[in-house]
Amino acid sequence: MNLKCERGKPLEYTDLDSGKAYFSVSQVLKVMDPNAFAGVDPYVMAAAQERGKDLHVLFGLRLLAEIGLAERPTRPSGIIGNYYDGIEKFVREQKPRAIRVEESSINDKLGIAGTDDTECFLDNIDSIVDLKTGPARVVHAAQLMAYKTMQGREKVKRLFSLYINKHGEYKLVPHKPDAMLWALFQASLAVLNGRRMYGIQ
Repeated sequence: MNLKCERGKPLEYTDLDSGKAYFSVSQVLKVMDPNAFAGVDPYVMAAAQERGKDLHVLFGLRLLAEIGLAERPTRPSGIIGNYYDGIEKFVREQKPRAIRVEESSINDKLGIAGTDDTECFLDNIDSIVDLKTGPARVVHAAQLMAYKTMQGREKVKRLFSLYINKHGEYKLVPHKPDAMLWALFQASLAVLNGRRMYGIQ
C-alpha cells in the first residue's frame, strides 16, 4: 500500500500500487458538519491552517525524538511557540511512546483512507492521539472512530483528541464508542458515494 493524498480531488486518497481511490476521512467529516467554520474570515482560516500544519510536523518530530528516531525540535518563536509549549507539556506529563507517526491507512470495505497523527502507548495501552489546534467539535470523535477501523489499527484500545492552545496548555480528551455518531459518519459517507454515483457536485 502506497497512499497519496491530494486535497480537493473528488476522492482525495489514491493507492499508487493498486490505483484504487478512496474518500478521505476529512471529506466525510465535511458532510457531517458542513458549517463548522462558517463566518470565519478566510485570511484568519488560512493562517490557522498553516499554523496547524506546522504544529503537526513539530508534534510528529517531538514524538519521534522521544523514542530516539529524530532530533528534538527547537521551540519556535512567536505564537506557534506558545502552542508548541502545550505539545512539550503533553509529552513530559503523559510520556507517549510512538508506534507510528503520520502514517496513512485505509478501510477497504468502507472505501475511506486517512492519516492519524500518532498511534502510541499511553500508560502502556495502545492508543490513537490526534492533535487539534482549534476548538473541540463533535466530529473529532467520529474521526478517531474512523481511524480505528483502518488497516493496522486492530490493536488500538483507546482514542484521544489532544487540544493545545496559545497559552501553552493542553487537554487530552478521551472518546468512547458512540453508535449514533458512527451511524452519522456512515450516512455521510453514503451521501458522498451517492453524489459520486449520480454525478452530483
